[in-house]
Amino acid sequence: MAAIGKIREHGGFLTVIIGIALASFVIGPKALDLIFKTGPEFDRTAIAIVNGEKIDIDYFNQKVEEQVDNFKQQQKKSNLTSEERYTLTMQVWDMVKKETLLHQQELELGLVKKDENNYIGISRAEYTDMIVGKNPHPYIVQNFSDQQTGQFNPQYVKQFLTNVEQGLNSENPKDREQAMVSDKQWKSLASYIKEDRLTQKYNNLIKKAYYVPTALAEQEYNDRNSSLKVRYTAVRYNTIKDEDAVPTDADYQEYYAAHQNEFEQKEETRKIDYVVWNVRPSQTDIQELQKQIADIKTEFAGINPDNVPVYVNGYRDSRYDSTWRKSGELSAFIDSIAFASEVGTVLGPWTEDNAYHVARIMDTQMRPDSMSASHILISYSGAYGAPETVTRTKIGARQLADSLLNVANPTDFTQLAAKFSDDPSAKENSGDLGWFADGQMVPEFNQACIDNNVNDIVVIETNFGFHVIQITGKKDDSKKIRIAQINLPITYSKETHNLAFTEATHFASGVRDVASFDSVSTNAQLNVMKGDFIKEMEANVMGIPASRSIVRWMFGKEVTTGTVSDVFDFDSQIVVAIVSNVRAAGISPLEDVKEYIKPLVIREVKAKQLIAELAKSNDINTFATSNNIAIETADALTFNTYSLPKYGPEQNVQGHMFASEKGSFGGPLKGDQGIYAFHVDNITPAPANSVNYQFTIEQVRATFEQMVDQAAYNALDEAAEINDFRKFVY
Repeated sequence: MAAIGKIREHGGFLTVIIGIALASFVIGPKALDLIFKTGPEFDRTAIAIVNGEKIDIDYFNQKVEEQVDNFKQQQKKSNLTSEERYTLTMQVWDMVKKETLLHQQELELGLVKKDENNYIGISRAEYTDMIVGKNPHPYIVQNFSDQQTGQFNPQYVKQFLTNVEQGLNSENPKDREQAMVSDKQWKSLASYIKEDRLTQKYNNLIKKAYYVPTALAEQEYNDRNSSLKVRYTAVRYNTIKDEDAVPTDADYQEYYAAHQNEFEQKEETRKIDYVVWNVRPSQTDIQELQKQIADIKTEFAGINPDNVPVYVNGYRDSRYDSTWRKSGELSAFIDSIAFASEVGTVLGPWTEDNAYHVARIMDTQMRPDSMSASHILISYSGAYGAPETVTRTKIGARQLADSLLNVANPTDFTQLAAKFSDDPSAKENSGDLGWFADGQMVPEFNQACIDNNVNDIVVIETNFGFHVIQITGKKDDSKKIRIAQINLPITYSKETHNLAFTEATHFASGVRDVASFDSVSTNAQLNVMKGDFIKEMEANVMGIPASRSIVRWMFGKEVTTGTVSDVFDFDSQIVVAIVSNVRAAGISPLEDVKEYIKPLVIREVKAKQLIAELAKSNDINTFATSNNIAIETADALTFNTYSLPKYGPEQNVQGHMFASEKGSFGGPLKGDQGIYAFHVDNITPAPANSVNYQFTIEQVRATFEQMVDQAAYNALDEAAEINDFRKFVY
């Protein structure tokens, strides 16, 4: 038990040793040697060189664009902010770096082969099995399962790929455009599942190589199943006020010397002080905008209704929206008056969301909130989503739809749908689409349900083909309106912006160093912001969106502490900055971390004071009575117990407990929460294991395997030689 306690006391050191061992196992001695090599000069055709392997910048940019396209579709956005794009770019860097490091190891192990440009590791048969076989990848299952049953259907995959191929060869531009989007999505998914399978193989090699000797399994079993009955108590540090434990320079130096490796940083960081001029609309700007919106309202009222969509779209921050709105869905500033007004009425202007608005009522109707319908889809070769098995022509599809219209009636409509519909869901729902909201279906389908009565059967055409529709229900009719709205942002004029820029330029011209930066800003009554230490590839400076350009300047080759920037113009924010501190890579000096470690050093001073005061206590009862504190009891404390009840995690104290013999007293002993004393009343050894330690071995193996997926890559990343050129590009 005493030996185990010693291990607990030196747990941090052992963690480092284990980490080094794992790194050596994963990457081998050759890769570790790369740490000591120097890298090449900046290669303008590469985004980085990883262990001597060039990552082509064109390949990287292609991956970025794929990620950007996926993000736009997921978020339903046409454009990204600079911050969003930068974040995605850095995510792609993490992905490509990981992919490269793993490929290098997989190549060395024979898991993949490499031609001139690509790593090849998944056979065609294995790939096919992952997408339509007996062992589909989880992402394939997730995307191609039946929504009703939840079961994976490989036919959905085949149909999707067929539709993409037909769309790419279609003469319809919209079909080709949609197919190109789907094709990109599929290629991205296919690439991911291939890489994921390779990573699984690599990690499984490490997992399967892990061996637990019986002797270690026996020790682990004893550690997990032995227990202590121990009494303990502590005098907490907060019994001494901070002002009564003022650290000396020697105290700081002592703590720093013992913990300096904790203050090591792998790369240089810098911080700035900066002044921000927030550009706001002046009173003159407001008056001019009010005149503009009044003129717009007058002109808007006289526009021919047919020309309104084009007129609205002519304003940068406005788009014509033909959606039907019911009461409560419009801005609260106009909702009630809009539903009481006639078609053609122009409402406003009103101020909302930092903009002026005017709106024109385009149409009003009584429309249901929801409808239900059944349909028979008659597709044709070339129609959107048509499977390869559909060979009929468009004329043939129209003829079949008209024929079904002539014979269909509400009684047998579902039987006809189950027999004739090309909608895959018809096999399960017999064409019944259930209830859907107004506007949920494609426009032609939706309007047919609006224009016709319940139980009517009609034929309409959409991009999917011809639909024989039976309207089966409508409910909650209410008045709805269409409005056209123009938005005029409340913003500053060019003149107002120029005035702020001139002030910033004048300020910058009077600053030479950190001292003058403070004095000039104080005289001008400007608020100086204090930035945090940041790394070279950070996206922004705190409080200034889209300020990557400031970060790039901060880490410029000629920029040092005291360097003053030019004026940075971020439209509504104008900035002048000065580099106030630079922390080189490596162990930070004491002065840089002194403020950070101050509470910890104060705690050390308190610990010394308390230990000196409590040194005469030689049993737990005296320790507790003399300090008027309660004694806690743990009846079955194990080596794996995370924390001491009532006090929290105390690894040093718990380690000493397990290093002690039965009947022994420990204390005073420094912990994280205070100075402890304890008494070991009893030690219960682990029950005898008469069979084997297989269950314990499996527990240890499972714990290791949970670590491998991330720890193996971390070891590769830690040991890699990476010449990173991103800072020259982004």
